Amino acid sequence: MIPQVMTNMKNNNQNTNDNNYDNNIKRKEELGEKECHYHHKSNYNDVSIMLNACQSGDINLVKSLLSQNANCDDDGIIVNAKSNNESDVNNTSGSGDITHSIHLLSSLQDHKTGRSPLMAAAENGHLEICHLLLDYGAPWNAVDRQGKCAGNYATDNQHWDVVNLLVDAGTKAELILSASIRLSMLTKGNDEDTMKIVNECGTKADKGIVSSSKTEDTNEKIVTTNDSIAADQSKYGPSHKPVEFEPCTKPDYLKRNVQYNDENTLLLDDDNDAVMMEWERPLMDLHAQIITNDGQSQKIVLNVGFGLGIIDNALQKYNPKLHVIIEAHPKVYRKMINDGWDKKPNVRICFGKWQDELPKLIHDEKIIFDGIFFDTYGEHFTDLEDFHSLLPGMLNTDGGIYSFFNGLAPDNLFFHGVACQCVKLQLAQLGLQSEFARKCSL
Repeated sequence: MIPQVMTNMKNNNQNTNDNNYDNNIKRKEELGEKECHYHHKSNYNDVSIMLNACQSGDINLVKSLLSQNANCDDDGIIVNAKSNNESDVNNTSGSGDITHSIHLLSSLQDHKTGRSPLMAAAENGHLEICHLLLDYGAPWNAVDRQGKCAGNYATDNQHWDVVNLLVDAGTKAELILSASIRLSMLTKGNDEDTMKIVNECGTKADKGIVSSSKTEDTNEKIVTTNDSIAADQSKYGPSHKPVEFEPCTKPDYLKRNVQYNDENTLLLDDDNDAVMMEWERPLMDLHAQIITNDGQSQKIVLNVGFGLGIIDNALQKYNPKLHVIIEAHPKVYRKMINDGWDKKPNVRICFGKWQDELPKLIHDEKIIFDGIFFDTYGEHFTDLEDFHSLLPGMLNTDGGIYSFFNGLAPDNLFFHGVACQCVKLQLAQLGLQSEFARKCSL
């Protein structure tokens, strides 16, 4: 989710209007008897006019531009063409209308800078124009050549009413996208188109979409308390297809080789992608402190994903009553055994996928955890959502705390905020109260 996409556009900058105008005339001649309407050279409605209107706050001009119900060709030239000659028509209706590519002015971006109308309006705090652009389909998550979106510009200039509007728009869009992906997975299975969408929105990816990917710039975590969960919410779980059909960013990760460096400060997969890194230690220490309710001892705790064992070593300092570790990778599991984790009196290792191991712990053994931490590798955002759906059945209703490695959309602070809001709303549906804390410096 939250794709950082720069809208494809043709070069319609003001300084190229002369060439464009000449091309327009040539194209008009090529269309022959087709009726073509072009704006005069000096009044050409390209993206620069819209950008200027949005930047200056001229809402009447913006409304006028947006209300023009015109078809455009691939270069944004307004065309109203009709022909009765089927050989001249690529896409025809019964009346012979030619359907051209429609470039909405609300979505166009300047070719050189990538600036969009929504960015221009957001940067200058024009709330009503931002509302209007969103209503006309302006993408809330388009980014410019600097990688900044409209929300970034509104935040930088402290236009908080615009920020709230864009967060709300982004959250709604992402929740709808997530639901549509879920529905596609349930109704269509793993067809090629669905998997393309899912993988583009996967976790542990490098593009900064909603994910569990790790970045040294991320120092935020989610802390979730379970006080508000009703007692009868004890049987939550994924009601989807078996785990082997769930998508992930590296579906064969468990069959791949992984390697530790000599100092045990780095764990890499066979693509040399980092599974876990030493710089995470301060974060993991804080996660351990939080899920033990500020370092209280004799807690029953769960960690999903061992990696370098950083958080597990931190949890051991608080002398938990029971410390359950779920790890699925064979080589990581062997290292745990070689390092003596199976010999620790309060540690229980569950070797396997959490999707297989958790039902045994929850339904068969009915273990309730005081603290839970989740940090897997190579999985997808749907896996994280599935894990969340299990929380009400395994987290102590009397002050239980859950946290996870929060690498949600790490490459863009505004996208990160939208992703966190999505998680917060999804967890609220499960009866979980959430807060996001900034307490750690890397």
